[in-house]
Amino acid sequence: MINYFEYQDSIAKNLLDFIRLNGYSKLSFSKLTGISRPTIDRILRAESPNPTVYNDQIDRINTAFNLNEKYFLTAQTSAFYSSAPAYAFSDHGTQVERSWQAGELLDGLDNMLDIFSMHMK
Repeated sequence: MINYFEYQDSIAKNLLDFIRLNGYSKLSFSKLTGISRPTIDRILRAESPNPTVYNDQIDRINTAFNLNEKYFLTAQTSAFYSSAPAYAFSDHGTQVERSWQAGELLDGLDNMLDIFSMHMK
């Protein structure tokens, strides 16, 4: 069995890519895996405190999506990636300053998406 705990940083990045590429919100991903949203957040920040529980959670994610146990250990290539640069507004960039109005709008949109995903099954 793989000790996923040793690979938290790369798993966090690859899992976030997986979630985004497949169009899941954190809440919908949480429901599909049976792992709480706050725990999903800790996994995505590579801040899980317990190796045994963390390994079990990654196994649950792999099982929920029928993925190979090594799936999140390496970056996945996808048809969605291209060599041409793409530009988008994001609050995940480095040294990004956004206005308080943009912050409120984006936070509101995120909340609406979470509410919508609760009603989708």
